[in-house]
Amino acid sequence: MPRRFLFLLGLLTLLAFQKTEAQNVVFDTVGNTIITADTVVKETKATKPAKAKKFNRPTKAAIMSACLPGLGQIYNRKWWKVPIVYAGLGGIGYLSYSNYSEYRSYLHAYEFKTGDLPDGVTLNEYEAALASRYAEGQLQTYKESYRRDFELYTILTVAWYGLNIIDAIVDGHLYTYDISDDLSLNVDPYLKPTETPVPMPQYAQLGVSFKLNF
Repeated sequence: MPRRFLFLLGLLTLLAFQKTEAQNVVFDTVGNTIITADTVVKETKATKPAKAKKFNRPTKAAIMSACLPGLGQIYNRKWWKVPIVYAGLGGIGYLSYSNYSEYRSYLHAYEFKTGDLPDGVTLNEYEAALASRYAEGQLQTYKESYRRDFELYTILTVAWYGLNIIDAIVDGHLYTYDISDDLSLNVDPYLKPTETPVPMPQYAQLGVSFKLNF
């Protein structure tokens, strides 16, 4: 009797141990290998990716366009805007520089006429021609005119530079904006026969129809 009792007790202990081991085993169906639960927990902790920082696309696009005009447009994948940005900056910037050069030339010619030319400053050929061609009043008028134009184009250059940054910010906000097929505008030709006893094509109404889908 004691032997049977000890035998049953050992058998139950062995079955309980096997059940505990089975709960701690995970089968890998891909590689046909056996991985314990402790190994899975360790690998999960080791391979857990670091929490990504919150990404702010408009801010990054604005900084890039502020550092280099057009770079934010490239970042937002608006490649076709880059030539427009540089065409505006180049054109307005050239007009600003051109008016400044003319202002300096007329200023030197005016100072030469009035005897206020600073020491060490000599007239070049173009400035000497202006001094001999125009009177003091004319030189002053042209000088002020070129100065105003220079200031105007300088302001426009700065405004265009700021517009480049604003455009990058707007495109950054709209980059993830979902425009699906459910939101669209369709423009189609419209042809409606007039109400006549016999429908005739020459009396049809021709127009354009606009369909906005939400």
